[in-house]
Amino acid sequence: MNVITLFFILFSFHSIAQRQKIDPISFGRVKLAEDRQMIDLRSFKIKAEGKFEVKGQIIKDTLQWIRLDKSLLVPRALVEVSFKSDELNHFSWQYADQKIIPLYDKNNETYEAQIFVSLFESLPMELFENEKVVNRIRITPDSNEGSQLVDFSCAPYGVQIKGIKNDFVSVGCRIQRTGDFGDEKPYLEVLLTSASYRLKDNSPPPYLIIFHKSGESKITLRDDEGHEEVVTVTATIPKKLPRFKLAAGFGPYTLETKDHSGNRKYEIAPTGMLYGNFYLNESSSLRFFDSFSRNEATFHNWGLYFAWDLAEFCDQRCLLTSLIGLQGVDYRYSPRHTTQAEVILPQGFEFIYKHAFGKPNYRLSYGMFASLSGLYDYQNIWLRYGKGYFWELNYIEWQRHRQKASMIGLSIGFPIANFF
Repeated sequence: MNVITLFFILFSFHSIAQRQKIDPISFGRVKLAEDRQMIDLRSFKIKAEGKFEVKGQIIKDTLQWIRLDKSLLVPRALVEVSFKSDELNHFSWQYADQKIIPLYDKNNETYEAQIFVSLFESLPMELFENEKVVNRIRITPDSNEGSQLVDFSCAPYGVQIKGIKNDFVSVGCRIQRTGDFGDEKPYLEVLLTSASYRLKDNSPPPYLIIFHKSGESKITLRDDEGHEEVVTVTATIPKKLPRFKLAAGFGPYTLETKDHSGNRKYEIAPTGMLYGNFYLNESSSLRFFDSFSRNEATFHNWGLYFAWDLAEFCDQRCLLTSLIGLQGVDYRYSPRHTTQAEVILPQGFEFIYKHAFGKPNYRLSYGMFASLSGLYDYQNIWLRYGKGYFWELNYIEWQRHRQKASMIGLSIGFPIANFF
């Protein structure tokens, strides 16, 4: 039954992971992120010019958040546009390289269309009459409104922007590896878009800034009225991107043990932990752990497993990972007893909440291993929180026949080395 449940979880979440479209994460009046300024559709206005008297309005409660290239977070909303014409010419709207054909109401001789418009990209809507542009519409924020949104994807690299105070600016990041194995360097792509400003050559956003080393980039942007602003983007990136990371942890644990005769004892045992992670690619890695507790009794538990990311959800801040591999147990009730060692095959998973509680680079993770065999009882449950240094609450229990060992305690962990 446990095996069936495990496979059900694996395949059901794997189907979610295959989805390419990112669902909207919010509707209506939306907060950009933790401790960020609220935005309201009423703070955006419609500017129209051209041959026809085009009526436009942003439809209430249609605000959605989407991601461009899975990196740049931008809001969009439905804009309704209409105009009267008794001419039988062909009309079409163009927005972001997409042609939209409006509906025609014969009774009112009115052309109508509803179009999703990005509020942070300064892209015009153009009305074509046959092959000629006859009207242009822009959605711009009120001159007193503005916010700079640096996405959590940029948090590991300390990305900051300066400039353009009264406008909405969004920044997203993605990282790549370059170079030979063992000497790979970071290649950080920073995407930037503005609600009102574009480059001087009028090329459409988003704009891409490449950081192959720590530094800054300056961009001169111009709005549709000719006002110019200089935006400065800075980032700090490491000289190398290691694939193998080691961490350690220490803490006092309560150790409960039982021998073949049913004798039971409780003691406080100093416990040391060792963690290793070798990244194979963006979604899989080889991991190991080693836990050693010793007082009068000794309880040693180690594991080696393949970690595979099954699904990423909650706007890429929640991650579910499967843990498949093997473990070993070394147990001795007292120095007068012999050590029993065996290899077991519990399987597990880990759930990670990235940038937990709105704190950049902090992680909250819950994980567990459970026995899939009737020959022994085993479970390993942990709750971990931190950034670099971390706290871990851990419970491990192993039982075979009448022998038993279980431990629970709180430890502090910290990185110790990076390789390759």
